[in-house]
Amino acid sequence: MRPVYRIYPEEIAAKGKGYLVLQSCRADEADELLRQGREELLSLGATELYVTSRAPAAPLEEGRRAGCRLVYVRDMLWMERGLEPPVAGQERLELEPLERSRGGAWLALHNACFFDMPNSATYGPRDLERALSPGHDCGFVRRAGELAGVYELDLTGELPEIEGIALKEDLRGKGLGRALLGAAMERLRERGCGRCGLLVATDNAPAFSLYRSAGFQAAEVRSRWFQMLAE
Repeated sequence: MRPVYRIYPEEIAAKGKGYLVLQSCRADEADELLRQGREELLSLGATELYVTSRAPAAPLEEGRRAGCRLVYVRDMLWMERGLEPPVAGQERLELEPLERSRGGAWLALHNACFFDMPNSATYGPRDLERALSPGHDCGFVRRAGELAGVYELDLTGELPEIEGIALKEDLRGKGLGRALLGAAMERLRERGCGRCGLLVATDNAPAFSLYRSAGFQAAEVRSRWFQMLAE
């Protein structure tokens, strides 16, 4: 097995965040990959470095490794729930499907809504094409006719996924998150689905609390992330 790691530098320019994934290695090879990946991300200008391991033989834990200190920050947790009973909010929000002619506006609003969320990704043209492709239902969220946020539903997997829901910053903390979650689940029910899943960062406290209170149950830890701090 050849040691392999991958870096994700896409968030460096906007947020200073760089991500490293150990993909395959033995336990005795992990430190060298951590060192190489860290140096590569620093050379690209990253000021915050995060790492996870997908290599079964080389799990990570907190402590000093390869000239840095690993500090646990989050799990990316897969949660599931049946679509009955419905989740109701205090208001009703409308989901407006995405059209290609409004792709630029959707990307801009998506990136603004998700900018400050843990482990979020900045979307570009390839993400727009995926959002418009068969098996995906993505678009705008409207509140009383006004743009309020964005949604993404992925129906290509074995279990449909609420891939992303987010509100504009000035609309948060008003109880609209539950209404948006309910609207997304209702859309899936309309498509004939009986169950759904979603992925949440456990340090995204508002979202994690919302999903648990709405009846979603933890099913699997998809990845465990650590920040790489200088010694």
